[in-house]
This record gives sequence, structure tokens and C-alpha cells, in this order.
Amino acid sequence: PAAGRFSLSEKRLKALLENLYRCGIRGEGVSTVSSTDPSLWLNLKDKDLLIVYGGDGTLHQVIGEAVRWKVPVALLPAGTANVLARELNIPRDPERALRVVVGRKIRKIHLGQANGNYFHLMAGIGFDADVVARVNERMKRAWGIGAYWVATATSLLKYPLRPFELNLDGEVCQGTFAVVGNARGYGGQLLITPQASLYENCLDICVFTGNRRSRYLSYLLGALSGRHLRYPDVIYRKIQHVEISADDSIPIQMDGEMVGYGSIKFSTFAEGLDLVVP
Repeated sequence: PAAGRFSLSEKRLKALLENLYRCGIRGEGVSTVSSTDPSLWLNLKDKDLLIVYGGDGTLHQVIGEAVRWKVPVALLPAGTANVLARELNIPRDPERALRVVVGRKIRKIHLGQANGNYFHLMAGIGFDADVVARVNERMKRAWGIGAYWVATATSLLKYPLRPFELNLDGEVCQGTFAVVGNARGYGGQLLITPQASLYENCLDICVFTGNRRSRYLSYLLGALSGRHLRYPDVIYRKIQHVEISADDSIPIQMDGEMVGYGSIKFSTFAEGLDLVVP
């Protein structure tokens, strides 16, 4: 109900369920509950489809239950960035998106996983997780995607750029920021893992090794076009596993949601997730 800049009121939810019913889908409306185990409020037993009205954060919140119950997922994009919807060419227009749902064309995407959680887009360690930690719901409602650019400017000035160690399928290196990508898009117009694919059973990792703030400005500009892959202080690999050894001050995000701090292990999840696509 809080996704994006315009909440889903009871009146709009009722209209949405009526539209689905006219299209042959009988649905139950369930509101997400923040900071709570989704299994406590989302019951997918005997359900044929999970329709997520919201953005990438909303999907991230419920993706574990969809995987556990092996229920396909359909998207009605209503979030701040809607990166996955753009990757899959799902229309932002509600009526056109609803036609995609009704069409029920299903395709499997692969996922990443860590500590029992799944991510469909990316995970970030270091700088971008600090950005995520600075963005709150009030900022997103007021400024939309601009909230992340404001937070990015603040992180450029304040984040300490501490190094951590990565083991990339046996190759050891150090970095101050890394993105583990499952999709080409990152957010807005950034292309940090431009060679990644939702349909490829591997993860792409981009490691930034610089420790100067001026260098991070270059990384940011390069990621707008994908040129950062040519930089000598950027490491890019396709991997199955990555183990990160970091102190407890290093933040971690998945799909734009904070998940913790410190050391973590990421790997592919080959069983993936069935998604309704155009």
C-alpha cells in the first residue's frame, strides 16, 4: 500500500480486484507488513498466482514465499524505480499491465541468494548500501527516484570507503564497493552489471577497488554508459559463488532493501522463479 508516490487506497484496491474478476481471476487483497516475516501474513497455499502491486522492494519482500510455495508471480508496477518491470518490458500503464497478467505467459528467471534470502535484481556491498540506508519512505514519496540521487551525493561526501575481501569462485581480490547483479539494469539509468541476464544461471559481479571520493565520481559517470568496465581499477566477472569477508561496519543491500552488515556469501539459485511476462 505504500509503494511509489501514490498509495493503493481501499477504493483503488477494490476496483483492481473487480477488474481482475471481470478478467476471470478471483483474487484476495493482502497488504504487505514491513519488518515482519511474510509467512505470517501471506498465505499462498492453494493459490495459482501472486500478483505484486508495487516496486522492486515489494517483490523482494514476498519473493521467498513465492519460491517456497512454487507460485508464479505477476507484476503491476507501482514502485519508485520498477527496474524489473523495465527489464521485462512490463508496461507502467495499469490497464496494459493488467492485460499482461491476464495473458499468463510464464517464463522462469534465475535468482541470487544469501543467508536464506533471495534477490531478483542485485545485491550491493559498501557504497550503494550506504545510499539505500539514507533513503526513507518520506524522501521517496517527496522526490521519487530523485531521493536516491540526493542520498548518493551525501554518501559521496560521508561514506568512509572501507576495503573488504572477496573470493570470486577461488579468485581473491579487494574492493571498497561491489555489486552482485542478476539483471542488466540497476536503477534509474545506471548499468553496473550490463552483461547480466535474468535468464542466465550465473551472477555477474562488479568490484570497484578505488578508495578516493573523486574516483567514485568517475565510477558513477562510467556506470551511466557502461564504460566503467574498461577502467583498470574495476573487476568484472561471471560467477556462481562469492564470499565476502568484511567488518561489521560494511552495509549490505538486496534489491534496494537493507539486509545487514559485515561478511556474507552469495550464490545462484538455479530453481529460480516463474514470472508472468508480456
